[in-house]
Amino acid sequence: MTRYAHFVGSVPKELMTGDGAVLRWFADNSGGHPTGLPCDLDPEWIIEYLLGRAEHDDVFEIVRAGEYADYSDFPSYGLRPGAKLEPRHVSMDRFDRIESVVAAFDALRADRPELAQTKLQLSQPNPLDLAMFVFAGAAVSAGFPLGQALRRSNLIVAALRALPVFTEAALEEIAAVNDRYGDRVIWQVESPFALLGMVKAEQLSAKWAAAPLLARQLAGLLGRMHNVGANSVVHLCYGDYQHKSLLGPRSLAPAVTLLNHTAQHLRMQGTPLPAVHIPCAFGSEPAPQDPAFYAPLRRLSPEWSLIAGVASSTPDADSARALHLFEEAAGRTAYGVATACGLGRCSVAEAEQAAATMTRLTTEASVG
Repeated sequence: MTRYAHFVGSVPKELMTGDGAVLRWFADNSGGHPTGLPCDLDPEWIIEYLLGRAEHDDVFEIVRAGEYADYSDFPSYGLRPGAKLEPRHVSMDRFDRIESVVAAFDALRADRPELAQTKLQLSQPNPLDLAMFVFAGAAVSAGFPLGQALRRSNLIVAALRALPVFTEAALEEIAAVNDRYGDRVIWQVESPFALLGMVKAEQLSAKWAAAPLLARQLAGLLGRMHNVGANSVVHLCYGDYQHKSLLGPRSLAPAVTLLNHTAQHLRMQGTPLPAVHIPCAFGSEPAPQDPAFYAPLRRLSPEWSLIAGVASSTPDADSARALHLFEEAAGRTAYGVATACGLGRCSVAEAEQAAATMTRLTTEASVG
Protein backbone atom coordinates (compact mmCIF):
# COMPACT_ATOMS: atom_id res chain seq x y z
CA MET A 1 0.00 0.00 0.00
CA THR A 2 1.32 3.43 -0.96
CA ARG A 3 1.67 6.00 1.74
CA TYR A 4 1.34 9.65 0.75
CA ALA A 5 3.32 12.65 1.92
CA HIS A 6 1.01 15.08 3.69
CA PHE A 7 2.19 18.64 4.18
CA VAL A 8 0.22 20.50 6.82
CA GLY A 9 0.66 23.77 4.98
CA SER A 10 3.20 26.44 5.81
CA VAL A 11 6.84 26.87 4.80
CA PRO A 12 9.60 29.03 6.33
CA LYS A 13 9.24 32.71 5.46
CA GLU A 14 12.43 32.55 3.38
CA LEU A 15 10.68 30.19 0.96
CA MET A 16 7.57 32.35 0.58
CA THR A 17 8.71 34.06 -2.63
CA GLY A 18 5.44 33.57 -4.49
CA ASP A 19 2.53 31.16 -4.74
CA GLY A 20 4.08 29.24 -7.59
CA ALA A 21 7.38 28.87 -5.75
CA VAL A 22 5.67 27.55 -2.61
CA LEU A 23 3.61 25.02 -4.57
CA ARG A 24 6.68 23.87 -6.49
CA TRP A 25 8.61 23.41 -3.25
CA PHE A 26 5.95 21.09 -1.92
CA ALA A 27 5.72 19.21 -5.22
CA ASP A 28 9.50 18.84 -5.42
CA ASN A 29 9.73 17.59 -1.84
CA SER A 30 6.78 15.19 -1.82
CA GLY A 31 8.49 12.17 -3.37
CA GLY A 32 5.88 12.18 -6.10
CA HIS A 33 3.01 11.17 -3.80
CA PRO A 34 1.47 14.24 -2.10
CA THR A 35 -2.00 14.11 -0.56
CA GLY A 36 -2.39 17.67 -1.89
CA LEU A 37 -0.34 20.79 -2.49
CA PRO A 38 -0.85 23.49 0.16
CA CYS A 39 -0.10 27.17 -0.08
CA ASP A 40 -0.77 28.69 3.34
CA LEU A 41 -1.01 32.45 3.31
CA ASP A 42 0.23 33.04 6.86
CA PRO A 43 3.25 31.11 8.23
CA GLU A 44 1.91 31.87 11.72
CA TRP A 45 -1.46 30.26 10.94
CA ILE A 46 -4.04 32.93 11.97
CA ILE A 47 -1.97 35.78 13.42
CA GLU A 48 -2.63 38.04 10.42
CA TYR A 49 -6.33 37.25 10.71
CA LEU A 50 -6.39 38.11 14.40
CA LEU A 51 -4.58 41.38 13.78
CA GLY A 52 -7.09 42.17 11.07
CA ARG A 53 -10.02 42.22 13.50
CA ALA A 54 -8.80 45.65 14.67
CA GLU A 55 -9.89 47.00 11.27
CA HIS A 56 -13.49 46.44 12.34
CA ASP A 57 -13.23 48.89 15.22
CA ASP A 58 -16.89 49.82 14.82
CA VAL A 59 -17.70 46.35 16.15
CA PHE A 60 -14.64 45.15 18.08
CA GLU A 61 -12.81 46.72 20.97
CA ILE A 62 -9.69 45.39 22.66
CA VAL A 63 -10.46 44.23 26.18
CA ARG A 64 -7.02 42.80 26.85
CA ALA A 65 -3.98 44.13 25.01
CA GLY A 66 -1.22 41.91 23.65
CA GLU A 67 1.56 41.89 21.08
CA TYR A 68 1.73 38.14 20.30
CA ALA A 69 5.17 37.82 21.89
CA ASP A 70 4.16 34.35 23.16
CA TYR A 71 1.04 32.39 24.07
CA SER A 72 0.41 34.52 27.16
CA ASP A 73 0.52 37.72 25.10
CA PHE A 74 -2.46 37.15 22.82
CA PRO A 75 -4.96 40.03 22.98
CA SER A 76 -8.69 39.55 23.48
CA TYR A 77 -11.43 41.40 21.63
CA GLY A 78 -14.91 42.22 22.81
CA LEU A 79 -18.00 43.61 21.11
CA ARG A 80 -18.72 47.30 21.50
CA PRO A 81 -21.99 48.07 23.29
CA GLY A 82 -24.88 47.79 20.86
CA ALA A 83 -22.77 46.32 18.06
CA LYS A 84 -24.17 43.42 16.07
CA LEU A 85 -21.64 40.86 14.88
CA GLU A 86 -22.12 39.76 11.27
CA PRO A 87 -20.27 37.23 9.09
CA ARG A 88 -18.47 40.01 7.22
CA HIS A 89 -16.80 41.09 10.46
CA VAL A 90 -15.17 37.70 11.01
CA SER A 91 -14.74 36.43 7.46
CA MET A 92 -11.22 35.49 6.42
CA ASP A 93 -11.90 37.40 3.16
CA ARG A 94 -9.71 35.14 1.07
CA PHE A 95 -11.71 34.60 -2.11
CA ASP A 96 -9.62 36.92 -4.29
CA ARG A 97 -6.42 35.67 -2.71
CA ILE A 98 -7.44 32.07 -3.29
CA GLU A 99 -8.13 32.93 -6.92
CA SER A 100 -4.47 33.85 -7.43
CA VAL A 101 -3.32 30.67 -5.64
CA VAL A 102 -5.55 28.55 -7.88
CA ALA A 103 -4.07 30.25 -10.94
CA ALA A 104 -0.54 29.34 -9.77
CA PHE A 105 -1.71 25.80 -9.00
CA ASP A 106 -3.24 25.39 -12.45
CA ALA A 107 -0.05 26.65 -14.09
CA LEU A 108 2.03 24.14 -12.11
CA ARG A 109 -0.25 21.23 -13.01
CA ALA A 110 -0.13 22.23 -16.66
CA ASP A 111 3.68 21.86 -16.54
CA ARG A 112 3.62 18.61 -14.57
CA PRO A 113 1.28 15.90 -15.91
CA GLU A 114 2.07 13.72 -12.87
CA LEU A 115 0.09 16.21 -10.74
CA ALA A 116 -3.07 15.89 -12.85
CA GLN A 117 -5.01 14.18 -10.03
CA THR A 118 -3.50 16.25 -7.22
CA LYS A 119 -5.68 18.78 -5.43
CA LEU A 120 -4.89 22.20 -4.05
CA GLN A 121 -5.03 22.06 -0.25
CA LEU A 122 -6.56 25.12 1.38
CA SER A 123 -6.36 25.85 5.08
CA GLN A 124 -9.64 26.25 6.98
CA PRO A 125 -9.23 27.00 10.69
CA ASN A 126 -12.13 25.60 12.66
CA PRO A 127 -14.57 28.46 13.38
CA LEU A 128 -14.47 27.37 17.03
CA ASP A 129 -10.74 28.12 17.12
CA LEU A 130 -11.22 31.48 15.38
CA ALA A 131 -13.95 32.52 17.81
CA MET A 132 -11.94 31.43 20.84
CA PHE A 133 -8.75 33.20 19.78
CA VAL A 134 -10.59 36.39 18.81
CA PHE A 135 -12.59 36.73 22.01
CA ALA A 136 -10.56 34.80 24.59
CA GLY A 137 -6.99 35.31 23.36
CA ALA A 138 -4.43 34.58 26.05
CA ALA A 139 -7.10 33.14 28.33
CA VAL A 140 -7.49 30.28 25.87
CA SER A 141 -3.80 30.06 24.98
CA ALA A 142 -2.72 29.78 28.59
CA GLY A 143 -5.17 27.17 29.77
CA PHE A 144 -7.13 25.06 27.26
CA PRO A 145 -9.87 25.21 28.30
CA LEU A 146 -9.71 25.79 32.05
CA GLY A 147 -7.08 27.34 34.32
CA GLN A 148 -6.70 30.99 33.43
CA ALA A 149 -9.56 30.63 30.96
CA LEU A 150 -12.00 29.99 33.79
CA ARG A 151 -10.94 33.23 35.45
CA ARG A 152 -11.96 34.97 32.24
CA SER A 153 -15.02 32.82 31.60
CA ASN A 154 -16.97 35.79 30.26
CA LEU A 155 -14.59 35.83 27.28
CA ILE A 156 -15.21 32.13 26.66
CA VAL A 157 -18.95 32.71 26.81
CA ALA A 158 -18.66 35.58 24.34
CA ALA A 159 -16.74 33.33 21.95
CA LEU A 160 -19.35 30.56 22.14
CA ARG A 161 -22.20 33.01 21.59
CA ALA A 162 -20.43 34.31 18.49
CA LEU A 163 -19.59 30.85 17.14
CA PRO A 164 -22.62 30.62 14.79
CA VAL A 165 -21.52 33.84 13.09
CA PHE A 166 -17.96 32.54 12.63
CA THR A 167 -19.36 29.30 11.25
CA GLU A 168 -21.58 31.07 8.72
CA ALA A 169 -18.66 33.24 7.58
CA ALA A 170 -16.47 30.19 7.01
CA LEU A 171 -19.17 28.24 5.19
CA GLU A 172 -20.02 31.18 2.94
CA GLU A 173 -16.40 31.35 1.78
CA ILE A 174 -16.08 27.58 1.42
CA ALA A 175 -19.26 27.40 -0.65
CA ALA A 176 -18.16 30.26 -2.91
CA VAL A 177 -14.72 28.73 -3.49
CA ASN A 178 -16.21 25.28 -3.99
CA ASP A 179 -18.72 26.57 -6.54
CA ARG A 180 -15.87 27.86 -8.67
CA TYR A 181 -13.02 25.43 -7.98
CA GLY A 182 -14.59 22.45 -6.25
CA ASP A 183 -12.95 19.69 -8.29
CA ARG A 184 -9.50 21.15 -7.68
CA VAL A 185 -9.64 21.90 -3.95
CA ILE A 186 -9.47 19.99 -0.68
CA TRP A 187 -9.98 21.87 2.60
CA GLN A 188 -7.81 21.11 5.59
CA VAL A 189 -9.93 21.73 8.70
CA GLU A 190 -7.55 22.74 11.47
CA SER A 191 -8.49 22.60 15.14
CA PRO A 192 -5.90 22.91 17.90
CA PHE A 193 -8.71 23.82 20.31
CA ALA A 194 -10.49 20.48 19.89
CA LEU A 195 -7.40 18.38 20.61
CA LEU A 196 -5.97 20.62 23.32
CA GLY A 197 -9.36 20.75 24.98
CA MET A 198 -9.29 16.97 25.13
CA VAL A 199 -5.73 16.89 26.52
CA LYS A 200 -6.67 19.30 29.28
CA ALA A 201 -9.92 17.44 29.97
CA GLU A 202 -8.02 14.18 30.35
CA GLN A 203 -5.63 15.83 32.81
CA LEU A 204 -8.65 16.97 34.82
CA SER A 205 -10.51 13.65 34.44
CA ALA A 206 -13.27 15.46 32.55
CA LYS A 207 -12.99 13.98 29.06
CA TRP A 208 -16.47 12.45 29.47
CA ALA A 209 -17.85 16.01 29.40
CA ALA A 210 -15.55 17.59 26.82
CA ALA A 211 -15.53 14.89 24.14
CA PRO A 212 -19.24 14.98 23.15
CA LEU A 213 -19.28 18.79 22.93
CA LEU A 214 -16.08 19.18 20.94
CA ALA A 215 -16.91 16.25 18.67
CA ARG A 216 -20.41 17.54 17.94
CA GLN A 217 -19.08 20.90 16.84
CA LEU A 218 -16.36 19.39 14.65
CA ALA A 219 -18.69 16.85 13.08
CA GLY A 220 -21.30 19.54 12.48
CA LEU A 221 -18.80 21.64 10.55
CA LEU A 222 -17.59 18.66 8.51
CA GLY A 223 -21.17 17.71 7.73
CA ARG A 224 -22.10 21.17 6.50
CA MET A 225 -18.95 21.30 4.38
CA HIS A 226 -19.86 17.95 2.85
CA ASN A 227 -23.36 19.24 2.12
CA VAL A 228 -21.97 22.03 -0.08
CA GLY A 229 -19.78 19.53 -1.92
CA ALA A 230 -16.48 20.43 -0.25
CA ASN A 231 -13.80 17.76 0.21
CA SER A 232 -11.96 17.86 3.52
CA VAL A 233 -9.15 16.46 5.63
CA VAL A 234 -8.82 17.08 9.38
CA HIS A 235 -5.64 18.41 11.01
CA LEU A 236 -5.45 18.13 14.78
CA CYS A 237 -2.75 20.09 16.58
CA TYR A 238 -1.17 20.80 19.97
CA GLY A 239 -0.31 24.38 18.99
CA ASP A 240 2.95 25.39 17.33
CA TYR A 241 3.32 29.13 17.82
CA GLN A 242 7.05 29.94 17.77
CA HIS A 243 7.53 26.16 17.41
CA LYS A 244 6.27 25.53 20.94
CA SER A 245 3.27 23.41 21.85
CA LEU A 246 0.63 24.62 24.28
CA LEU A 247 0.35 21.25 26.01
CA GLY A 248 2.33 18.02 25.85
CA PRO A 249 0.20 14.86 25.58
CA ARG A 250 1.00 11.74 27.59
CA SER A 251 -0.45 9.50 24.88
CA LEU A 252 -2.76 9.57 21.86
CA ALA A 253 -5.76 8.80 24.09
CA PRO A 254 -7.22 12.35 23.87
CA ALA A 255 -7.08 12.26 20.05
CA VAL A 256 -8.64 8.79 19.93
CA THR A 257 -11.48 9.76 22.28
CA LEU A 258 -12.23 12.89 20.27
CA LEU A 259 -12.17 11.04 16.94
CA ASN A 260 -14.35 8.16 18.14
CA HIS A 261 -17.01 10.60 19.31
CA THR A 262 -16.68 12.58 16.08
CA ALA A 263 -17.08 9.38 14.04
CA GLN A 264 -20.33 8.65 15.88
CA HIS A 265 -21.77 12.03 14.95
CA LEU A 266 -20.59 11.77 11.34
CA ARG A 267 -22.25 8.36 10.96
CA MET A 268 -25.52 9.71 12.34
CA GLN A 269 -25.34 12.63 9.89
CA GLY A 270 -24.54 10.37 6.97
CA THR A 271 -21.25 12.22 6.43
CA PRO A 272 -18.27 10.19 5.15
CA LEU A 273 -15.29 10.23 7.49
CA PRO A 274 -12.42 12.26 6.01
CA ALA A 275 -8.76 11.44 6.44
CA VAL A 276 -7.37 12.75 9.73
CA HIS A 277 -3.88 13.94 10.60
CA ILE A 278 -2.92 12.88 14.12
CA PRO A 279 0.16 14.70 15.44
CA CYS A 280 2.56 12.60 17.48
CA ALA A 281 5.45 15.02 17.71
CA PHE A 282 4.54 18.38 19.28
CA GLY A 283 6.28 21.74 19.15
CA SER A 284 10.01 21.14 18.83
CA GLU A 285 9.70 17.69 20.45
CA PRO A 286 10.09 14.66 18.14
CA ALA A 287 7.59 11.82 18.12
CA PRO A 288 7.90 9.62 21.25
CA GLN A 289 9.59 6.23 21.03
CA ASP A 290 7.48 4.61 23.76
CA PRO A 291 4.91 2.07 22.47
CA ALA A 292 2.54 3.06 25.29
CA PHE A 293 2.13 6.52 23.71
CA TYR A 294 0.56 4.94 20.60
CA ALA A 295 -1.35 2.10 22.31
CA PRO A 296 -4.72 3.97 22.41
CA LEU A 297 -4.85 3.76 18.59
CA ARG A 298 -5.96 0.14 19.09
CA ARG A 299 -9.43 1.39 19.98
CA LEU A 300 -9.72 4.02 17.23
CA SER A 301 -12.62 3.59 14.81
CA PRO A 302 -11.35 1.69 11.74
CA GLU A 303 -13.24 4.03 9.40
CA TRP A 304 -10.68 6.81 9.76
CA SER A 305 -7.93 7.07 7.13
CA LEU A 306 -4.90 8.03 9.19
CA ILE A 307 -2.11 10.48 8.54
CA ALA A 308 0.70 9.81 10.99
CA GLY A 309 2.31 13.02 12.23
CA VAL A 310 5.61 11.38 13.14
CA ALA A 311 8.22 12.99 10.86
CA SER A 312 10.68 15.60 12.04
CA SER A 313 14.15 16.91 11.32
CA THR A 314 15.67 14.54 13.91
CA PRO A 315 17.41 11.32 12.76
CA ASP A 316 15.36 9.27 10.29
CA ALA A 317 15.50 6.18 12.48
CA ASP A 318 13.47 7.91 15.20
CA SER A 319 10.72 8.92 12.79
CA ALA A 320 10.73 5.47 11.20
CA ARG A 321 10.34 3.76 14.58
CA ALA A 322 7.54 6.18 15.52
CA LEU A 323 5.73 5.34 12.28
CA HIS A 324 6.13 1.63 12.99
CA LEU A 325 4.72 2.05 16.49
CA PHE A 326 1.85 4.17 15.12
CA GLU A 327 0.87 1.62 12.47
CA GLU A 328 1.36 -1.37 14.76
CA ALA A 329 -1.01 0.11 17.34
CA ALA A 330 -3.53 1.23 14.71
CA GLY A 331 -3.41 -2.17 13.01
CA ARG A 332 -3.23 -0.64 9.55
CA THR A 333 -0.94 1.19 7.20
CA ALA A 334 -1.13 4.96 7.47
CA TYR A 335 -2.69 6.68 4.49
CA GLY A 336 -0.18 9.50 4.85
CA VAL A 337 2.96 10.57 6.70
CA ALA A 338 3.40 14.11 7.98
CA THR A 339 5.17 16.32 10.45
CA ALA A 340 3.25 17.36 13.55
CA CYS A 341 2.42 20.79 12.16
CA GLY A 342 3.33 23.15 9.34
CA LEU A 343 6.93 24.00 8.53
CA GLY A 344 6.56 27.76 8.89
CA ARG A 345 8.30 27.83 12.26
CA CYS A 346 11.28 25.79 11.05
CA SER A 347 14.50 26.88 9.39
CA VAL A 348 14.86 26.08 5.70
CA ALA A 349 17.34 23.33 6.53
CA GLU A 350 14.96 21.79 9.09
CA ALA A 351 12.07 21.94 6.63
CA GLU A 352 14.14 20.23 3.93
CA GLN A 353 15.24 17.51 6.36
CA ALA A 354 11.70 16.90 7.58
CA ALA A 355 10.42 16.68 4.00
CA ALA A 356 13.22 14.24 3.10
CA THR A 357 12.26 12.09 6.09
CA MET A 358 8.63 12.09 5.01
CA THR A 359 9.61 11.01 1.50
CA ARG A 360 11.67 8.11 2.78
CA LEU A 361 8.89 6.98 5.13
CA THR A 362 6.34 6.89 2.31
CA THR A 363 8.39 4.23 0.52
CA GLU A 364 9.18 1.94 3.46
CA ALA A 365 7.45 -1.39 3.93
CA SER A 366 4.03 -1.03 5.53
CA VAL A 367 2.36 -2.98 8.32
CA GLY A 368 1.21 -6.37 7.14
